[in-house]
This record gives sequence, structure tokens and C-alpha cells, in this order.
Amino acid sequence: MTPGPLDLSDDLDTSSMLDLGAMFLPNIPGLEVHLDLDPRLGVGKSVSLHLNMTIAEVQVFAAAADEDPWAEMRDAIVSGLREQKVDCSIEMGLFGTEIYAVMPTVDLDGTAHVQPVRFVGVRGSRWLLRVVISGDGALLGTPATAGTEPTIDDVISKLVINRGEDPLPPGERLVLRSPDRKHGEPTPLTHPDSNGNFNFGQFHIQL
Repeated sequence: MTPGPLDLSDDLDTSSMLDLGAMFLPNIPGLEVHLDLDPRLGVGKSVSLHLNMTIAEVQVFAAAADEDPWAEMRDAIVSGLREQKVDCSIEMGLFGTEIYAVMPTVDLDGTAHVQPVRFVGVRGSRWLLRVVISGDGALLGTPATAGTEPTIDDVISKLVINRGEDPLPPGERLVLRSPDRKHGEPTPLTHPDSNGNFNFGQFHIQL
């Protein structure tokens, strides 16, 4: 059984992980990190993880310890998809109930086609992780551990969430920050190239 994302604690070794503030990412070969950040402040509220032929957009929300926010969020997503006439279903997956959908999309060249999309929600002690997966990792019926290469489910299961102690209203997104920025520093330590790419340790990052 996949262990799922963990809470940050003193007995967890995160020294080889990528510190994004509210989230630590595992060092998995081939994983590319795309940060959606305010370029002036170096902080943001979502990150896209690219692995093989899969993209996962990840967000973390504050949640009350005695509530299950994923159930309400899941039902709202399904309702919205069905209103748009999008084919979707709720299935039991590695992380609990997940939504599988087939979304219409248009390529840059204007070609219309459909794309599998998977919505995952994982509840923590005082947080909710929401992941929207597209590509091969969103296909219904594909074993998450197929083959020997790491999958996006491997990445999700090894995430470490740093909720912090600040009081936050349920539903507020936790803030992510660039790994080259220490708390309180006004400017990044490492400047990306003209395409917004830079390497941090073993990680390839794009802003």
C-alpha cells in the first residue's frame, strides 16, 4: 500500500529533498519541477511536477483537523465536470477516492483532442493535498507501479508537507517558495537563465 504524503516531523530526514517551504519534494530521477511563483517575491501557491509522460499540478490547503475537506471538494469537482458534459467517474485509487475524467483540449496548433485527467485528494492532520494529473499517469486501469521506472504516484507518496503552526482558515492555500530563497531574504541567490530554468542540487527547476 502506498504510504501517502507525510507530515514534517523531527524524525524525518529531508536533507536530500527539495525544500519548497510548505512542501518537500523527493529526489526522483527524471523529475522536473515547474514553479508558479511571483517573480518579485519568489513565492507562489502551486507547483507542476513533470515525470516521463505525466504532469501533476500540486497544491496544499489548510484544513481543520476534524474535517474531511476532500469529500466536499471531490463532489464539487464532479458536479462541475458533469455540468460541462465531461465524462467522469469516482474510483478507488491508491490515495482513496479519485476522479477520472476525459477532458477536451486544444493543442498549440489548434488541433482538438481529448486528454485523460485524474484528480487526487489526500488528507493530512491539518492540511489537504490536491493533485491534478494529466497524461499517462491519469489513465484509468493503468497500474501505478507498472514497469521499473518511477511513476507520479511514487512522487506523491513521498511528498512531505510542512503545514507550519500559523493559524489559517480552512481552504487557504499554503505558500510555496523558491528553493534558492531562504526565509526573509528579498532576492534569490541563484538567477535562472533566459527561459527561467536553473538547477538546484539534483533538481531541474523552471519558473
